[in-house]
Amino acid sequence: MSSKFFLWLIVLGTIISWISWGSVIFNFDPNQISFLGLAMFYLSLFFGLAGLIFLLSYWLKSKLFKKQLLFPRLRTSVRHAVFFSILILGWAFLKSQNLLRWWLVLLFILILTVLEFFFISSQKQRHLINDYERKNSTTQGSI
Repeated sequence: MSSKFFLWLIVLGTIISWISWGSVIFNFDPNQISFLGLAMFYLSLFFGLAGLIFLLSYWLKSKLFKKQLLFPRLRTSVRHAVFFSILILGWAFLKSQNLLRWWLVLLFILILTVLEFFFISSQKQRHLINDYERKNSTTQGSI
């Protein structure tokens, strides 16, 4: 799949997500909404936010880091979009349930930061292993 096709799919999915989020907002009464309506609200908001943050992140990284390869740029943009969307939706859900406290948000940010460091370190470890294997590989048939 080409990167242009992938980006167009993300744009299309983001538009559909925002339209479905808007339809949930306008068609459901927040005081009498069922679990299914609440799930539709949060899922469509998640996908809309993730798509929008991905597109903004990808565009910014393509302008600022012109020499970065395409696949790593896509991978980090998707990861950052998902993390920021989880953070925003977690904040919104806690706020809607009157459970929002500053230390919970701080804990949430800390957990997502640890996850980000985990992904960064695993990527670096993969690169180190690949470099080591490339340098120490033996030719076929030699002892």
